[in-house]
Amino acid sequence: MGGEKTGEKVDLKKILEVLLDFKGKKIREFCQERLSKNIDPYEIFNELSLGLEEIGRGYENKEFQRYFTSDLIVSGKNMKTAIEILKPHIKKVEDAKRKGKVVVGTVKGDVHDIGKNIFAITLESNGFEVIDLGVDVDKKVFVEKVKEANADILGMSALLTTTVPYMEEVVRELKKEGLNGKVKVIIGGRATTEEFAKKIGVTYGKDSIDGLKKCLSFVEGEK
Repeated sequence: MGGEKTGEKVDLKKILEVLLDFKGKKIREFCQERLSKNIDPYEIFNELSLGLEEIGRGYENKEFQRYFTSDLIVSGKNMKTAIEILKPHIKKVEDAKRKGKVVVGTVKGDVHDIGKNIFAITLESNGFEVIDLGVDVDKKVFVEKVKEANADILGMSALLTTTVPYMEEVVRELKKEGLNGKVKVIIGGRATTEEFAKKIGVTYGKDSIDGLKKCLSFVEGEK
């Protein structure tokens, strides 16, 4: 998929320094350096995601808050720069080999899209057609688009713990519209857990690669 895993690890301190660079120069240098070592773009995404998760935890921990709104904005902007740099290095699968349709979106009340974007790129690069609804998506919009696209899979993302319960509302709406069992549902994002996924009767993806594997198992299981 455009590179190899080298086994070389980048320390978290370095990743945080790159993500929190206000000028945005370090993220470009970091990505180019890793690519020059023939490291898989997905591995680079995952390295940077570890830093984003750490910043998110430090922001949400109000008792021992280490990061603030400005840090979220800067790190988010740098991650989007990384996506722009790395995306061309990911091998695309031809349309003729499309495996299925996936509707993705960040749930209502949450405007974070980086994890969702990485997941969408991962899916597209491995043969899926992706319909990206963006952020702050209402349950009725999810359902309407699943129907309209005749989607095989619905993927929902949430970064904020306060927005995770809305995923259950979307699942209820799917059942209400008779789509339960007709479309597979997978959830992900830092605020989600496998326990919550089991509780609402859906699948959990711990990261973009794990999510891809689950989606592949969905469509391969139907053949």
